[in-house]
Amino acid sequence: MSAPPGADAPPRRSGAFVVVVGPDGVGKTAVARALLRCFPGPTAYFHFTPPTTGELAAAPPEHSPPPPSKGTADGFRVVGWVRLTRNFLRFWLGYLRRVRPAVRRGALVVGDRWAYGYVAQPRALRFHGPRGLARLAIRALPRPDLVANLHAPPDVIRARKQELTVEEIEAELAAWASVPEPRLRTFDAAALPEVIAQRILQEL
Repeated sequence: MSAPPGADAPPRRSGAFVVVVGPDGVGKTAVARALLRCFPGPTAYFHFTPPTTGELAAAPPEHSPPPPSKGTADGFRVVGWVRLTRNFLRFWLGYLRRVRPAVRRGALVVGDRWAYGYVAQPRALRFHGPRGLARLAIRALPRPDLVANLHAPPDVIRARKQELTVEEIEAELAAWASVPEPRLRTFDAAALPEVIAQRILQEL
């Protein structure tokens, strides 16, 4: 599908790897779909970790799975470290096998969250610290060309996700805004997804 009328994002001659982050209910899936529609070239998508076997998805699923439980403050640290190590290997393997080749072919690859949930939503990933270990793992992973952090007022997000309190949403907004990524850019999620997508493409 072509970009909406008036779009002024210049055509790209090469691909890019973009990760969309933000609290549950902020509109990540809608923005990902808009990015895939607006990009003037081949596109692909993955949620959390890219596949190590099989192909990247063409688009997010029509019916998104429910967000993971936020978990509890307590848990077995060693188990969390094992999960982090396992997923660290999956991130690298999926990147080398699927993401990097697609980008080199000129595709836009859009990822949802990538590894940044380990510092912004560690309980949902059953990771119980230390936070410095997660940050070290993230620094050792391939860098996306852009991390698009979606931000909206807490009351707007709570209208979509009633199970979250305003305090929880505010904490998540702050956590996503401070993920350890120099290529992080924050976008107003109150705008239409197509508008946000064009702004993201202009940043690349």
